[in-house]
Amino acid sequence: MLKPLKEWLCDNCGKVIKSPEDGYVIWRTNDEHQEYDFRIIHQDICDNKSYPSSMALDEFLGPKGLVYLTSFLSIGKVMNNLGRNSRSRIKNLDEFVDLLRRVQVPYYEEARKKFSEEHILEDMSDANEVSPYQENTLKRIIKESYD
Repeated sequence: MLKPLKEWLCDNCGKVIKSPEDGYVIWRTNDEHQEYDFRIIHQDICDNKSYPSSMALDEFLGPKGLVYLTSFLSIGKVMNNLGRNSRSRIKNLDEFVDLLRRVQVPYYEEARKKFSEEHILEDMSDANEVSPYQENTLKRIIKESYD
């Protein structure tokens, strides 16, 4: 089992990133200045130069990371009150929320690999938009794969 919010699966090689210091988040930007295709990778080892934007994984963690992540969605009231235009920099909101959950929600990283399995989808067929991502549900999804 992965250590929640301390280990991740590399989107390039599939191996475990054993600490936040070993990881990087990379992404692309389109001509409309929208960010997309966010990936968590091993720093240096799995770097992909075709992704022009990157930042250390540990910058996305905890309260500081949440502030950084939400800045992709909105510049916020302070900047709006200064007369700056607010707009989301995100091309695909679902893809971005997946990244946010990977770095902010315990057990999400490991459970997410199971989300397309038929028995998981069947189990979640009557769930609301919150319950699949609650910590106890994510733990159950992971536990089922170890039983």
